[in-house]
Amino acid sequence: MYAELTKNEQGRYALPNGEYFTADDDIEALIKDQWIKTTVHHNNDDYYLVGFADIPMEGLIAKYPNVV
Repeated sequence: MYAELTKNEQGRYALPNGEYFTADDDIEALIKDQWIKTTVHHNNDDYYLVGFADIPMEGLIAKYPNVV
């Protein structure tokens, strides 16, 4: 399942089905019309994507890797 990420009550970025991403989780995000596989990290303020710290996770289209 891929869908738009929203921040849940725990401060984690979640898919509409309730599955969420936390530090060290692998993730695939749709960035500039390409699926990019990366990892989620936390900087003591918020979560971010390794290699894409300047792109907010809120609103990104994402999925767990290797999931259609």
